[in-house]
Order: sequence, then C-alpha cells, then structure tokens
Amino acid sequence: MISKAWRSAVRFLGSAGFATLLLAVLGVWSILGTAVPQSTESEAAVSAWAAAHPLLESVVRVVGLHHAFTAVIFIVCCVALGLSTMLCAWERTKVALGKARRLKRAAQADAQSVVSTRDFEIECREGLSRPEALSRTAETLAGVGIKTKTRGDVLSSVSAPWTVWGSPVFHWALLALMIGLVTSSALRADGLMGIAVGQTRPDAPQSYGLLHTGRLYNWNQVHRSIRVDDFNPDYQSGGISRGPTPTVSVLNASGVPIKTQLVYPNHTLKYGSFTIYPSDFGLAAAISRVDSAGVDLGGSIQYLDFSDTATDGVEPVGFLVLSDSAGNPQYRLFVTIPLERDGQGKPIKRLPSVAQARVVLADLSGNVVVNRLVGPGEPVAVPNGGSLQVNAATYYARLSLVDDRSIPLLFAGVIVALVGLTVAVAARQQVVLAAVTEDADGVRVAVSLRLWRNPSSSRSEIESELTRALGTIEEGNLT
Repeated sequence: MISKAWRSAVRFLGSAGFATLLLAVLGVWSILGTAVPQSTESEAAVSAWAAAHPLLESVVRVVGLHHAFTAVIFIVCCVALGLSTMLCAWERTKVALGKARRLKRAAQADAQSVVSTRDFEIECREGLSRPEALSRTAETLAGVGIKTKTRGDVLSSVSAPWTVWGSPVFHWALLALMIGLVTSSALRADGLMGIAVGQTRPDAPQSYGLLHTGRLYNWNQVHRSIRVDDFNPDYQSGGISRGPTPTVSVLNASGVPIKTQLVYPNHTLKYGSFTIYPSDFGLAAAISRVDSAGVDLGGSIQYLDFSDTATDGVEPVGFLVLSDSAGNPQYRLFVTIPLERDGQGKPIKRLPSVAQARVVLADLSGNVVVNRLVGPGEPVAVPNGGSLQVNAATYYARLSLVDDRSIPLLFAGVIVALVGLTVAVAARQQVVLAAVTEDADGVRVAVSLRLWRNPSSSRSEIESELTRALGTIEEGNLT
C-alpha cells in the first residue's frame, strides 16, 4: 500500500500537468511581485503603496508579496518545480536508455532476430524471388519516406543513438538552469559607482557607494579598474536622443584599456561576466589642498547630485574631512557648483558655462567657519593652516556595475537546452527492419517496427503498401 502510494506521488510530481500548474502559479506570482513595491525599494514607496491600498495591503502582508521573490510561497513552488523537473528528467533518461539499447540491437539484427520479433509478416506472391522481394521492399519503404540499408537479407532503417537523448538533455539542462538561477546571487556582485570624467577607480568594495556581494564572490580574483573618458549630456545616435551618455573604459591590472564603449540604455558595456549599465549623472568638483608649508596634500573629488530643492541646484554626496597635522579630523568640507537657471527660475541640470564653486567649511559641531564662492583655482584659506582650491568642474557618471559569474554558465545551459529541445522536436526516432526468408511455402517478408518520434509514415500505411507491392496474403503478429 505504501509502495503504491509512493509510486503515485512520484508520478504526480513528475507529471507535465503538475509542472504546468507550478509554472502558472510562479508566473502569476511574479507579475504580482512586479506590481507591488518590494522591500528592496525605498521604505517610503512601500509605505505610500500601503496607505493607498489599505485593503490589499492586509493580504499582501500576510502572503509576503512585499518580499515576493524570497517569500515562502515562491520558494516552495520553485523547489517543487525543480523536484518535478528532476523526476521528469530521470524518467525520460530511463526511457532514452531503453531506446538506445533497442537501437543498438536493431543495428546488429540479423534475419533470424527480425523474424522472431516481427510485428507483421507478408507472404509474397508466387514467382517472386528473394532478391526481387528485397528490392521491392526497399523501393516501397523509400516511397513512404524510409530509406534503408541492406545487410544480406535484412533491410534496416535505424535512427542514430543520439536522437533519443534530446528530451533528457533538455530537461536536465532546464534543471541546471533552475539551480543556476537560484545560486547566481551567491556568485554575484552588483552596486553603484560614481566616476568623474577622467577619473579611474579600481573595481573594489571601497569604490562603491552602494554594493551587494554574494557569499561566494571572491574579490581577490578581480583585477580591473573603470575609467570615464568622456561625457555627453545629450548624445544623439540615428536621429534618436540617447540621453546622458558616458564613454567608459575597462582597464586590466596593468592599467591598459581592454574595452571602451559609449554606455546608454540598451547599449551596455559587457566584458565576460562583467556588465556596466548607465544609472544617473551629476557634477564633480576636483579639489586639491596644500599645507602651511606649501606641501601638496593630494587631491580629492566631491560628487554632486542635482536637486530641485537645494539652493545651488545640487547637493554634495557626502563630505570631505580635513584633518590637522596629527591626522585628527577638524573640519568637514562641502563643495557645490551653483547651476544656471531657466526663465522660470528652475535649475538647469547641466554644467554651467562659467563654473564657480561654493566652498563651505564646518567644524565637527556643525558651525560654519568658511562660506565662499570662488572661481577655478582660487585658493581658500583653511583655519588650521594651508589652503585648498577647486581646480575644475566636470560631470560624473553613476554607473551600475554587475559581475555575475553564473552568466556564462547560464548561457551554456540555455544553449544545451535549445540543442536538446531541437533534437527532441526535429530528430526522427525509429526502428524499421525487414527480413526476407524462404521455405517450402514460399518467400516471406517479416517486418519489425518501432516508430517513436517524427516517423515519415505510420504502421498501417507501411503494412498496406508492402502488402500491395509484395502479395495479398498477410499473416500478422500484432504484439
């Protein structure tokens, strides 16, 4: 009783109907997940949606749609679909093994084995010799699309062994893709990096403003850097505006460019498993500082994002810290570049034609000690000694960088799955054997058939055509 229930459960889990149901549930769930704000988005967006849809929110919270792709329902359905695919793949593998063995035996079959396993037998008309019967049988089979080879008194049309493996290969590749998609997050690193025009930043955690790294991702294997060579605030291509477009280069460990490309929507830079997408842009101020003795303390870059509410039309992304000679933080430096205004007083989100910089220096308590509007290269004295200056203003590109090392494997899985599917759909799987025998009662043709997939004819047509061509007496073995 238990064994029967187990077999029934396995058949149900591996059935096409169950897999179709799971795919439908996952499809609907994914659509709902895209319609409902996810927890990975800003909390404000989730709260705003909840306030606008209070009745739906109660249901969404219970089923976990704000965490659609990590919710229990989604994970259970994915696991069940993977199990169903595995069982289906295993069953199809066993069937393919059986067919492969049958094809191997058929390719070596002699007249005696064909007669002993015949599906039907035709008694030839009087006066028909064995060679004539063999020739007419070959011609008749060719007439219904079955080309045969002759081995003595045996005609054979046996499919190649690889033809039976299309379906198992497709299903195993499909299972591998599912596992790859689930584990890809562990092999993936993605984040946002701001880079000013002319600046080069290493592809390392400290260069990112926002970063998500999978548990299996190894930064020790990353030896590249990213450079923004140019920036066009309104790039035109083919008569179409592509919007703000940076020219981005990927450099190897030696600093040699290995790929340079314009990056805009639907035109990403790809290098192996590494992909660069455009995200946003802003302005950047290049700042240098010298101490009281005139020694250069190095430079830094202040990134500025556009803002409709800020006084200067831009807001600094963070701030720079100025320290004393002992390395103790003393001041916070904020630099902005006031934007030009349109006729309605709105800031124009472009680099000003005459770029000035507003330098604000505040102590650690927040008290402003310096607030000056200066031109390029104009020094600003620092209270603890030395000076700083804003050397240049330019654009910066905020890039979305993704390194997903599962992508090549996923592409390979897709290719293998497509090959398997093509073989399963298009390849012919059949065994057609005909043997000519002769005894005291006359000449007979025994035929053994297995028409599994994509046959050019049917058993009834083959039997009818051979009967018509060879004789009128039929002796069947319909097992």
